[in-house]
Amino acid sequence: MKKIDENFYRLLHPKVVFLLTSISKEGVPNVMACAWATPVSEEPPMIIVCVAKEHYTAELILETAEFAINIPTKDMEKAIWLCGSKSGREVDKFKRANLEIIPSTKIKAPLIKGCASYIECKLHQTIDAGECYAFLGNVVYVGIDERYFKKGVWQGDTIPMHLGGKRIVYFRDEKKS
Repeated sequence: MKKIDENFYRLLHPKVVFLLTSISKEGVPNVMACAWATPVSEEPPMIIVCVAKEHYTAELILETAEFAINIPTKDMEKAIWLCGSKSGREVDKFKRANLEIIPSTKIKAPLIKGCASYIECKLHQTIDAGECYAFLGNVVYVGIDERYFKKGVWQGDTIPMHLGGKRIVYFRDEKKS
């Protein structure tokens, strides 16, 4: 057995890549690519998302107490890399990545047109988790494009999964239902 190293968390990859959207109190939207999220409760529906404390997104979530998870499709891979490598403090990532904003249903943070699914959250609790904040969110609305998600499972190989580092893979279900 190998001792614990700084990449231990990759044992839990691949993970669904998502575009985490937030908004400033002044109404300026922001987006970042992320893969650290998991459901933590079905009743009530809750999700936890981990974001580095120094990231602009963390600042905005603390400021407005809301966020949205946008699950992109395969054709959005370039936008994923751009949104994961630039800071919203310095760059309008929506414009640079050619992402179109659409309104959310229950929160002020925007959604991204063309995504396979959306999960809107209101902040329930912030947990200090080392170099990250773990944002526990109450799920207040979910939108699903049924071309990509049917009968409770992802369809085909269109959902990006972060394998680690600069690698994205796509799950392929060989057993077509």
